[in-house]
Amino acid sequence: MPQNDCRIVLVRPRDPNNIGAAARAMKNFGFSDLWVVLPFAPVWEDIVSAPNATDILANAHVVDHLDDAIADCNLVVGTGDPTRIDNQQSIFTPADLSRELQKVAHRTALVFGTEKHGLTNEDLCRCHKIMSIPTQPNCPSMNLGQAVAICLYELIREKQVVSPNPPEPDTVSAGATEAAVNLSIDVLRLVDFVLPGNEPDLTRRVRSSLLKYNLSKYDMNMICGILRNVKDKLDGKR
Repeated sequence: MPQNDCRIVLVRPRDPNNIGAAARAMKNFGFSDLWVVLPFAPVWEDIVSAPNATDILANAHVVDHLDDAIADCNLVVGTGDPTRIDNQQSIFTPADLSRELQKVAHRTALVFGTEKHGLTNEDLCRCHKIMSIPTQPNCPSMNLGQAVAICLYELIREKQVVSPNPPEPDTVSAGATEAAVNLSIDVLRLVDFVLPGNEPDLTRRVRSSLLKYNLSKYDMNMICGILRNVKDKLDGKR
């Protein structure tokens, strides 16, 4: 997998040393696309642990929402504790993910959560797959910078055996999936299926279903076309 096809996303990081260490790990292993979601405001003024990786930080994208960081990616991989993961989601180790990415040239986002609590359930429900680094049960959590380094090392460790021209994926981007989620909720509102207070949970369930089936671009376009026609018909009857 070419390194420029893999994006590193740090969600709500608070320690400038960890951001710097993540950037340095990216530089070590040849990755350059860093996105940071809602960093703690003072951290950008105090990042000191990124020797020879200042260009990674200078070119980093800072956004307000995870959706903005993953919109053009068709494989979003969250990192987290397996005990917090929905049993319907696939759990990968970094080595497993490396083998998976050798097969298809996905536009991939690796998403890491905040140092204290990791990714929230709302973050994880936006991920196609979940990755967990095997650690000892009595010390499961890792430093953010170390976790990034381990994951990236595994992705490039066997790069010499990767097919030089892996096929392009036929799956849709996260942004297209989110657009389909919003369209689905619009239609469900029109038929009074969205009850007071249940919209957030319903939205997560619709999103989870669309991600689980890993729809092709053709299938997603067909579903969205059907939903748009239903929505137009229902709007016309109001």
